[in-house]
Amino acid sequence: MALKKDLTTDFTGLDGELDMRGKRGMEFVAHAKTARVDQLAQLFAPELSPAIDDEPRRRLKKNEPKPPPKLKGGMHGWPQGRHQRVAATLPIVQDWVDLGMAWKLRPWRDHPMWIQLSPAGERWLGLSYTPIPFPAGELEHIYVINEIRLFLLRSTQIPTHAWISERELQQNEPQKVAEMELPHRPDGVMILEESGQIKIRGEEINLAGGERIAIEAERSRKNYKELAKDLPSLMRHYDRAWYFATPSAYDTVSEARERYLVNPADRARLQIFRLSDNWWDWKKEPEETP
Repeated sequence: MALKKDLTTDFTGLDGELDMRGKRGMEFVAHAKTARVDQLAQLFAPELSPAIDDEPRRRLKKNEPKPPPKLKGGMHGWPQGRHQRVAATLPIVQDWVDLGMAWKLRPWRDHPMWIQLSPAGERWLGLSYTPIPFPAGELEHIYVINEIRLFLLRSTQIPTHAWISERELQQNEPQKVAEMELPHRPDGVMILEESGQIKIRGEEINLAGGERIAIEAERSRKNYKELAKDLPSLMRHYDRAWYFATPSAYDTVSEARERYLVNPADRARLQIFRLSDNWWDWKKEPEETP
């Protein structure tokens, strides 16, 4: 797929070059600033099912027999193995790159590719984000937020919702002037489009359509001084706040909730979830032998 036009000025001639799956993937990347290719692979999977572990393709050793050939023709389902999914997703991404709509970057050789949309790709989607450099220093945090986003999308308990990314929140913030204090900006906001009910640690919680839920990812232990400002600010500006925390951060956020939210109703509006395992460390370390 060759670049046909100068996409900085002209988008004509692109009819039929992309499909709705590709558009959905490009939107996911644009709002997140960037996404790793295995996360796009999960976005493309039926029901956004997480990948299972598999072995990467490798060259055969000398005199090693070839594996049986794969069946050809017919309909093939989306692969389940994480390496197979990456292999299936890269050609889709390459189409975006060939059209001048995205870049592929590999900051670390032991991790998969990261994808970032070009300004032309964002304009093609109708987005007016200010162009940014590749956010190399934010990748682990962005990865976790993307994992949370995928979890919320695939959960059968979470009602249909719209997502506002931190990038969009930042773009729409008023310009700060002297002595002006802006509210705490969460990592994302989920706006419920319909009512629903979720069960958290045995407690049923009713969610109303229209609620704005602030989403936060905490990977490391945050100091109490920051949480003393952030938690009350979130309670003032959002209907609920959901924190997704690693084991080291979970206890700190839980204690801060009790310490800084004196109103029991506010405490009930702040939920804390433990972050599940993910594939951030792409290559498994070899197990130690006793």
